[in-house]
Amino acid sequence: MADRGYQHRKKWNAENYKQLNVALPPDLATAFKEACEANGEPTRQVVVRLVSEYAQKPPQKKRTAAASDYSTRKARRVVAQAILEQLKALREAEEEYMASIPESMYNRRESAENAFTAYDEAITALEGLLDL
Repeated sequence: MADRGYQHRKKWNAENYKQLNVALPPDLATAFKEACEANGEPTRQVVVRLVSEYAQKPPQKKRTAAASDYSTRKARRVVAQAILEQLKALREAEEEYMASIPESMYNRRESAENAFTAYDEAITALEGLLDL
C-alpha cells in the first residue's frame, strides 16, 4: 500500500517539478548543509528561495568594454569626460593627503607628490584629447 502512495507522489512530482542537479565541491556542499542546519532551514527550502530570488531579479550583467560601446566619437567623449572628472577628484584627494603628511615622512610625501604629478599629467593629456 505504501508503494502506491510513493508512486503517486513520484508521478505528481515529475509532472509539477523540474529537477536541477548541481555538483558542488565537497567542502562547499558540507559548509552549505551545516549553515542550513545552524539556521534551522532545510537545504531544499534555501535553494528554492535563492533560485526564486535570482529568477525574479537576476543581477545586472557586468558590461564589458566591447568595440560597439565606443563606436561613435560622442560615446567615446562621454566616457573620456567621466574619466577626466574621476581623475580630477583623485588628484584633489591626493593633494589633500599630501598636505596632511608631515615633512618628517619624506618617503610618503615623495610618493604622494609622484602620484599627484601623474594624475596632473593624465588630466592634461585627456583634456588635450577632448579639445581635438
